[in-house]
Amino acid sequence: MSGFAQPLNVIIGVNGIGMGHSVRQSVIAQYLRDRGHHVRIVTNGRARVDYFKNLGFPAWDGWMPSLLARGDRIHTSDAVRANFRQAPAGLAQHLRLRHAVRDTGIPDVFITDYEPNTPRLAYHFGKPLISIDQQSKYRHLDLPTVGQYARTADEQRLRYFTPRADRSFICSYVPLDTDNQTLEFIAPVVPDLVRSVPVTTEPLATAYFSRYFDHGPEESVRTLAEVFRQYVPDRALRIYAHTDEIGNLRRYAEGKIEICAFDRQAFITDMARSEAVFSNAGFNLISEAFVLGKPVHLVPLPTYDQHWCAKAVHEAELGTWAPRIDRAAILDFLNHSGDLRHNVVRHRDQHLTSDPRERIASYLESLPAATGRVTTQSVR
Repeated sequence: MSGFAQPLNVIIGVNGIGMGHSVRQSVIAQYLRDRGHHVRIVTNGRARVDYFKNLGFPAWDGWMPSLLARGDRIHTSDAVRANFRQAPAGLAQHLRLRHAVRDTGIPDVFITDYEPNTPRLAYHFGKPLISIDQQSKYRHLDLPTVGQYARTADEQRLRYFTPRADRSFICSYVPLDTDNQTLEFIAPVVPDLVRSVPVTTEPLATAYFSRYFDHGPEESVRTLAEVFRQYVPDRALRIYAHTDEIGNLRRYAEGKIEICAFDRQAFITDMARSEAVFSNAGFNLISEAFVLGKPVHLVPLPTYDQHWCAKAVHEAELGTWAPRIDRAAILDFLNHSGDLRHNVVRHRDQHLTSDPRERIASYLESLPAATGRVTTQSVR
């Protein structure tokens, strides 16, 4: 326990798209709660609100405007059309959220993970705003294009969501650097479940494919199952997919090939005993695979984020990537999985062993509200 003078009151804003943001921020929230701080959550979507409430956190549903890219950027006309009808209700929802925060206690500090609600609350109440995410590298670093994908839209979205932050902690599974003193790169935030699960290497591969608009998992599942059935019948393959997709995918199960509805604990257990992992290129899954010492073969969804993640993995020789699942790429990956696994373990031991939660908590506990010093910030 750090020697802070008084517990902090913290509100964490969480992007409600997918589960990666929620998992990462729930780990941070639980760690802060265990250190004696009071934590509340702002997210978007009833499922995410319920997720945090089931973990024992007060949680509110906030409005998340739609900011989809066309080409490599977000166009103002598109944003207006996409949000015109929902904007009045969304703004009213945000005002209700503001009143709820005031009525239940203005926090000492706000944390944001790629969402617009807590930055506006922090600016309104005159409180510090801390960004903890993995996307902010696209705003602050001059990262190159990957094929047809550029960071422009991600940078625009980040500037809209969080025009300014007092400090940004940027999660990264590969080393990054900057001269900006308000930025700090940290290892990925990974749940204790991942760090504590027994790790073995068995003749098993684990896969997970998700949906992104009209890009679904069926083609990847079908091809991966065919390759394993025809060319590596001695290896088992467990393919996980969202519950809504399972009905169309079970036809590809046969023998040592299983199709499973996604269950997080079962997936982590299988990944921990696998020799290789196949997936899209989501940041959290890659981070967890590396903490377990597993190489990955990635098929990125059509976003800059996923293509940058896949490219970074390939360049660091921690896995491979391809535009789609195909036989040659699968067999090449499996043939080199032993060497890649050695690279991943060495990389993990050099860069991913530290627990970033301690660094985050120590910084928050150094803020004036926690150390007992008088702060000049006032509620606007």
